[in-house]
Amino acid sequence: MLKYLVEGNCRLCPRNCKANRSRGRGLCKTSSKLEIASFNLHFGEEPPISGKNGSGTIFFAGCNMGCIYCQNYPISQLKSAFREVEIDELADIMIRLQKRGAHNINFVTPSHFAHLLVDAIELARSKGLSIPIVYNTSSYDKEEVIYALEGYVDVYLGDLKYTDDKLSMELSGVNDYFDVATRALKAMFNTKGRLVLEDGIAKQGLIVRHLVLPGCIENSKKALLWIRDNLPDVDVSVMFQYFPAYKAFLHPLIKRKISPDEYFEIVDFVHELGLKGYIQQV
Repeated sequence: MLKYLVEGNCRLCPRNCKANRSRGRGLCKTSSKLEIASFNLHFGEEPPISGKNGSGTIFFAGCNMGCIYCQNYPISQLKSAFREVEIDELADIMIRLQKRGAHNINFVTPSHFAHLLVDAIELARSKGLSIPIVYNTSSYDKEEVIYALEGYVDVYLGDLKYTDDKLSMELSGVNDYFDVATRALKAMFNTKGRLVLEDGIAKQGLIVRHLVLPGCIENSKKALLWIRDNLPDVDVSVMFQYFPAYKAFLHPLIKRKISPDEYFEIVDFVHELGLKGYIQQV
């Protein structure tokens, strides 16, 4: 279904690097093989994702962005811990996580493997997978990919990181993030709608995440304002977990944690906008 975007010259993600991933690696640092770093029950996601039993999280190696502050940089940027898996192995991992009580299967940083994940999901479902699929993404995704995933993904955890292209280029290496991400988020919302809960657990819908960065408060305000104006009544997750990692120590703006003043300014702004969802404690 999505393989036509990868065959020969890869155009699966907005970077359109045109790498031949069967012979080498793209800008995402991955080839034509599925590569995962780890999988386990994860309890640190939003309440309707982790629930009591945990989210069946699968971390994929590589990334189609280049955030200099990535907290998973050994996996996403350095690829220092990963292993290749076949599609049937990934399907079996999903089944194992379901048997351990996971509320869902949570694909973390999956964009550059979307063409392979649809086959893995189909196979897992044929083996009895019945829990929702969560697509945990930076939102640097093509609209056509999101629409193609409609029958495979149940819940989106989609970021809105930046509203300023200069900032996204400086911190994440892409100069079109806002346009790409907002189109992708609208596609997620159009296909899955608002969050649907069953016994407190997400079964379908979209949660939009925003990580507040130090010294970037106006960027956060603009992002939250866009969410309110363009995704009516969507659930928002405002995150304050930032700490300097990877190359962030070399950047004057983000080499520190969030200050208390920044935290309270954004919390007040969230309430002022009337957004609903989740606010992470410092």
